[in-house]
Amino acid sequence: MTKVELTRFRIKKGKEEKAQEWMDFLNDHHTDTVATMAGEKMYVESVFKEKNPDGYTYFYWYSVQGEGGNAVEESESYIDKKHLEYWDECIDMEYKPVDMKLEENLIAPAVERIIGQNTEN
Repeated sequence: MTKVELTRFRIKKGKEEKAQEWMDFLNDHHTDTVATMAGEKMYVESVFKEKNPDGYTYFYWYSVQGEGGNAVEESESYIDKKHLEYWDECIDMEYKPVDMKLEENLIAPAVERIIGQNTEN
């Protein structure tokens, strides 16, 4: 079974540039970042940025993940360790993350077969 999520996180005031540095880091290390996904059984991970009229910047995290993957907190990868450092510095934990309610989930059959093959391992 796959888990599809979209969650909104607020960036701490004054940490907007650091949050952009974070996304740049992940993009600049794309190959190594993608390599961390297998252990997490993460099939798709996308981050969207919103500069909201309330004066805050928000990141929207979209993911498609299988069951039984490793937690990012347990990873020994330098990517994941740096990712968690940025997380701790940039994500406003005083703001309760907002999980969007999934209403429709369409995955092409060819992609579904690939995901199914990966969940059997």
